Amino acid sequence: MDSLIIVWRLLLLISTFAFPQLIGLMLYFKLVRRSKWLAFAVGFLVPAIVFFFLAPLFFFAGVREAQANGQVNCGMPAMGAALLVFAGTAIELVVSLPIQCYLFSRHRKSLVS
Repeated sequence: MDSLIIVWRLLLLISTFAFPQLIGLMLYFKLVRRSKWLAFAVGFLVPAIVFFFLAPLFFFAGVREAQANGQVNCGMPAMGAALLVFAGTAIELVVSLPIQCYLFSRHRKSLVS
């Protein structure tokens, strides 16, 4: 049973990173008809913004659960969760830049040919 919980939490962590990227891709393809630059900017920034507001739901839920059981006596787990949110936001920005650059260059090539 413990292995199922570990797999579920790993899947939850991966989906926390993948879902904002998929939102950025969908917004890019939706907005590319209006403006390439607007689509690039929105597709680049939205994944980080979505992650910043989505990740605390998962990261701080474990901290609250541990506090309810009396396992946490200090604020270090909450500080760790906050640092994970900020680090994850930076990772989302770093990952989203090459994805959006690839889509932008691919769209530019399709316009030329």
